[in-house]
Amino acid sequence: MKSGYVLSRIFLLYYTSIDLFCKGETMEYQLIRSRRKTLEICVKPGGILVVRAPMRLPKTDIENFLAKKEKWILEKQEKLKDISSAKEYSPEETAEMKRKTLQLVTPRVSHFAALIGVTPTGIRVTEAKKRWGSCTAKNSLNFSFLLAEKPAVFIDSVVIHELCHIVYHNHSREFWELVQKYDTHFPGKRPG
Repeated sequence: MKSGYVLSRIFLLYYTSIDLFCKGETMEYQLIRSRRKTLEICVKPGGILVVRAPMRLPKTDIENFLAKKEKWILEKQEKLKDISSAKEYSPEETAEMKRKTLQLVTPRVSHFAALIGVTPTGIRVTEAKKRWGSCTAKNSLNFSFLLAEKPAVFIDSVVIHELCHIVYHNHSREFWELVQKYDTHFPGKRPG
């Protein structure tokens, strides 16, 4: 087991690599503790399991949560095990992808905003690599330049998702019902 502390100006992170014995197999995960209120798990390229947890959440609660999510974790790890890391883009490639993303997203935002009955305060394309889009508290929409490589159906799902955040700034049941109302390709969960 490896562990250590990382100091940040805002909070202290505790990280550790732990083996969890699950159904006859060892599941290794990286635990990152910080000043947060929720428990989050994600599987990174290469199948690396990362768990983000509140500082004082008991380890047993974390491991019980992982045991409940074991099927999802194993599916994601299988899907991502052969992916070593995210592709790096040159500044020129990034600039071209940002331009293309803005060109693809802008008419879709206009179309779906009119259908949903909302008005975003702005549209930006960012170099985000960990999220497809976001909606600010002031209803400005941000989209990842990586959308330039995605099919139109996927882009529409991301656009609808972010526009629905103008109505509901959360992931409540009402939010997902609104998404489902306008996203004909909505699979019952977030795109991904």
